[in-house]
Amino acid sequence: MRASFSRDTAETEVEVSLDFEGSGSSNVDTGVPLLDEILTILAQASGFDIEVLATGDLPTGDHHTVEDVAIAFGQVLAKLAEVGIGSSVAPSGEALAFAAVRFGAPGYRDDVRFLGTSLEGMQLENLGHFMRTLAYNGRFTLHAGASGGDDWQRVEALSLSLGRALRRAVWDGRIDHK
Repeated sequence: MRASFSRDTAETEVEVSLDFEGSGSSNVDTGVPLLDEILTILAQASGFDIEVLATGDLPTGDHHTVEDVAIAFGQVLAKLAEVGIGSSVAPSGEALAFAAVRFGAPGYRDDVRFLGTSLEGMQLENLGHFMRTLAYNGRFTLHAGASGGDDWQRVEALSLSLGRALRRAVWDGRIDHK
């Protein structure tokens, strides 16, 4: 199952393509190195093929790009998945993260605190904004948390657990709800 979505605003241009029956490959270029890494890890952990190309007003900060990528990615998820539940716990170094997903009921809650304010071109406060925006636009509930380790390890563990939870929710929806 494959779907695409394009979003053009005064601040950004975003194209997202997603294939649930992929191999975990990615082609990602958002101009925000950390966001590129998050999306690449999501692809690998979910097994979905993900393509995200974005240009944005990065001289003003990463907020609009992060937000609009999450909106577009969420819209694609909403096209492809309507029901399903999945969760995952994933480690990265000294960090441990969890993510739980339920399609069909938008909501968001997290328990993540970072030591710094930015990492690889992205304000870390925007990671929570990315996940919340993704969940609401994807029409799913997302509960996420991370503790231990350094900021990179927390981001990596969150991305791994979210990717695996999404994969499990998608397959749950395809198997149990046909």
